[in-house]
Amino acid sequence: MRCQRCGKLISPLRQLTDRDFCSELCKKRGARASASMMRDMEFEADPYWQDTNGLQKQQSKTSSTAMATMLLGVTALMVAARFWMPESAVGSSPLAVTAPSTRPSAGGNDDLNADRTGEENGWVIWLQNHLPGEKPVRVKSDFQAKWDEWIGPSAGWSIQDGLVHPGKLRLWKPTLQARDYEMQFRAGIEKKGLSWVYRAQDAQNYYATKIVLIKPGEASGASLIRYGVRAAQPFARSELPLPVALQQERTYNIKVVVNGSRFTTLLEGRVIDQWSDTKLLAGGVGFFADEGESSTIEWAEFKERKGWLSRWAAAAFFLPPSLSLPLP
Repeated sequence: MRCQRCGKLISPLRQLTDRDFCSELCKKRGARASASMMRDMEFEADPYWQDTNGLQKQQSKTSSTAMATMLLGVTALMVAARFWMPESAVGSSPLAVTAPSTRPSAGGNDDLNADRTGEENGWVIWLQNHLPGEKPVRVKSDFQAKWDEWIGPSAGWSIQDGLVHPGKLRLWKPTLQARDYEMQFRAGIEKKGLSWVYRAQDAQNYYATKIVLIKPGEASGASLIRYGVRAAQPFARSELPLPVALQQERTYNIKVVVNGSRFTTLLEGRVIDQWSDTKLLAGGVGFFADEGESSTIEWAEFKERKGWLSRWAAAAFFLPPSLSLPLP
């Protein structure tokens, strides 16, 4: 027993006459310790409680250490995902990545060519060249050579003054196995429209977009048509007005972003269309011109968006290139 005043142990002799206070002085001063304090003091003096409490404290410390380790591991994985996977794989909007500017179209070509040929950071290029696994496809074409890279009938295709005039549908062979990518090209409309395809598996399965010029130089004088073709049957056709004034025989910078089931088209850095479909999961790019249409293309550039983490997984687990980790 402990004294309710000072908390000291009451001697066995004192307990015969008083079980609450250790001395007459404490008894005169009165009780000060609460019942809970007295109980805690009794427990602290108990050897069994000391052993049990020590074990619990040790377990609590071990649990705290494990939790801290787990949180650090999760944080490290998030940081790794941020740097080792594409922006879309970690939740960033593709528009934030591909369309940082919404300013009106500019007149000159120098800025556009500088944007097209801008080099990436040196460490990014080094990692792309040295990481294991299959490297992302990156190809450029000015249509002056390497015609063996394009498959399909050449009817209607011609080159004049360094510009290519598309005809029947032709596909860019190095791009046909890609899933997620960006295609950028500079082209103009001579008559009626300009057309291209993406996620194209062959001439019977692809997505297509066409810019139709109806009234050159007038606002809303052009429209955008997009649709899909599966087993040679068109589907999901849609036509949208373009709130921009397009000029005939003037070239424009066009970018197509293919990311998962979402497809985004940008004209001079401005988003003009975005839509989704899940029927075609892979395929490359190409150009064509329907009957009565004429367009010109100066150059085209293709960049596959392949996650670095998927390249590590493909190398570590011997996955074939076609089975690399999909992007969300």
